[in-house]
Amino acid sequence: MKYGLAFLTVCLFSGGLGAQEEVDPLGMNSRWNNGLEFKSNDGSVSLKLGGRIMLDHAWFADDDPSSNEDGTEFRRTRLMLQGKVNQFEWKTQYEFARGGEGSGDKGNRPAFKDVYVGVSGVPYGLGALRVGHFKEPFGLEELTSSKYITFMERSLTSAFAPSRNVGVMAHRTLDTGTLAYGVFRTTGDNGYDEGDGDYSLTGRYTRLLRNEDGGRNLLHIGAAASSRIIDGLTIQPRPSAHLAGKLPGAEDETADGEFRYGVEAAWVRGPLSVQAEFMGSSVSAADNFSYTGWYVMASYFLTGESRPYDTRRGTFKRVKPAKNFSWGESWGAVELAVRYGSIDGGDLARLDRETKIPDDTRDGPKLDDLTVGLNIYHNPTFRTMFNYVYSDMDGGEEVHAFLVRWQIGL
Repeated sequence: MKYGLAFLTVCLFSGGLGAQEEVDPLGMNSRWNNGLEFKSNDGSVSLKLGGRIMLDHAWFADDDPSSNEDGTEFRRTRLMLQGKVNQFEWKTQYEFARGGEGSGDKGNRPAFKDVYVGVSGVPYGLGALRVGHFKEPFGLEELTSSKYITFMERSLTSAFAPSRNVGVMAHRTLDTGTLAYGVFRTTGDNGYDEGDGDYSLTGRYTRLLRNEDGGRNLLHIGAAASSRIIDGLTIQPRPSAHLAGKLPGAEDETADGEFRYGVEAAWVRGPLSVQAEFMGSSVSAADNFSYTGWYVMASYFLTGESRPYDTRRGTFKRVKPAKNFSWGESWGAVELAVRYGSIDGGDLARLDRETKIPDDTRDGPKLDDLTVGLNIYHNPTFRTMFNYVYSDMDGGEEVHAFLVRWQIGL
């Protein structure tokens, strides 16, 4: 009997010792992933807190010293929260900086940026759907996050990019590219309604012709188009310096339709990268007209890094230095860059500088812009940027600007 009890005791204890503690699949773990991230054990639920701060200083030397004054601004100051629950995703992002990206001018009030919900795994070849306020799929530089763009400001072709509007978009990652298309209502970058019946149909396709050596040897091409119902059109470019004032623009109040198009290409070979875009617009008005813009840029990492590419979105993403900043040892990744761009307002009547009334005797604005940059990526989240900008407006003024930015991007 006593041997039977001993055997039973050993079996019970050995069973207990052999059993493994069950893991709660929804138990949350926290980690630092260039932002604070929480994720369930099975990966079905996640939450990330991020943001960005960009502090700019600018010094100007112009033909007219009164047109631009030296200044300082918080270009962007944002908080972001995004998450996923199974196949559903969501994101909300708020801009606290007055005069932030797309707000039109210095002094505008803070506003929401990205606010949307989405679902993946949609059948019938749709891939994923997104509904809310976000960027229309148009333009490589425009769709690359401001945290990752090579220069402090995007090129002159940003005048063609629709930026953020309210809409619904289908998007998917292909074997060698991306496809996104959607219907949008023109609401401006802060999500407010700006007109009755102003709708657009916008789409973008990208393809990787080459992707080797872990992305250090790649060739990207893409195209985008947007058919838009509009209520008048105004073009008012500014040099590639946000603290610079906008130059005399052009407008046509009779414009009621617009077709925008763009082509893009990017080549990366180790530390060297080259990128270019051409965009144009054909406008339906009392007198139809068109306008175009383009840029070409190149960058080189003196420390050997390479511009990383995001295959899911068809854009570029965060640079991670081979060696982070450390006093007396390393400054981080160092990048030199140069960009030249131009925008031509075509036959659109230019606005008179004083009266702001369209002058039919003068063609639309033509602006050429040269930017030279030095970027120091101290670590994956902190960057110091130096830009020199030279802008020349046909029949107008020249602008020289020296810019410095301190940036943290999570």
